[in-house]
Amino acid sequence: MYLGIDFLIDKNLNLYLSEVNIGLPGGAQEYDYAFRVKHGKPSGVFKCIENLCRKKYKKSFSKYLKDLTYFNDLRELKIWMDGQGNLPSNFPPILRLEDKWVQYLILSPSYPLIATQILNNELILDNRLIDLSCEFAIKKRLGRGGKGFLKISSYNDLKNHNLTSDGSYIIQPYIDSTINTSDEIFKFSVRALAFSGNFICMYANLSRKFTSNHGIIFYIKPGSYLGINKVNFKTVKFSQKAWEADLFYEGAIPEYLYHNLYEEEVAEAELFLPERTFKMIQEISASVSSYYEKLDYDKLPESFIEKNFL
Repeated sequence: MYLGIDFLIDKNLNLYLSEVNIGLPGGAQEYDYAFRVKHGKPSGVFKCIENLCRKKYKKSFSKYLKDLTYFNDLRELKIWMDGQGNLPSNFPPILRLEDKWVQYLILSPSYPLIATQILNNELILDNRLIDLSCEFAIKKRLGRGGKGFLKISSYNDLKNHNLTSDGSYIIQPYIDSTINTSDEIFKFSVRALAFSGNFICMYANLSRKFTSNHGIIFYIKPGSYLGINKVNFKTVKFSQKAWEADLFYEGAIPEYLYHNLYEEEVAEAELFLPERTFKMIQEISASVSSYYEKLDYDKLPESFIEKNFL
């Protein structure tokens, strides 16, 4: 299975698997841009994906995607998650994997996920699981692009927000995944791609916003520390259609996604990750991809959508 896997890293260099995206998540195009800025030539990532697909599935990658029985339903679900369309008329069990609570239930026994609970009516948290003295992150179980994300400064402050408690949100300790320079503080995350049990690539998103999605892209190198190799870095802007766009939307790209699918900004700098962290991301990404392929989707916990809309 082709996956986009997001990671956060706190100030103590603890690695957290934040989210897993199925279908055709972004990442290959961004990595290729970062590689081009760093090395001055194409990365070869698209050929790597194509070769893996032909070796494993005996077909081209575009044919592989079109043959996925849930492909159209997933596309409709992604647009609904963006708040721009209707729920898919069909909800095959594999789409349960888009629900962050389902991800937590199936992945947390084996992988380093952030402690998670469903936000409930009483706003009661299990202090054996979540430190009540920390800051909190509120996320939609079925949301993307930072939509519905809320940072809460304290447990007492939870009651001061008009939070829905219908089971559609999760609550987690807020992970302060930041990169500090002498001038600025950036929120950052790592996006890794894996396909058919193989790690493909990774790059970093750094942002001046309170979330790191669609920020400045950085090429990642293993090293001895976490940080940027240039404090006052310049950036290169790319404006062309993402590789994933036509494959996933089949020529009917929603207008509201133009910025996400056509415009990227890449740093003329590198982000160094401790070598141990770099290897952990590679290993976890490949492992999760293999694990997802072996799942019996009919036996997964039901999604919020199934329990409330179907």
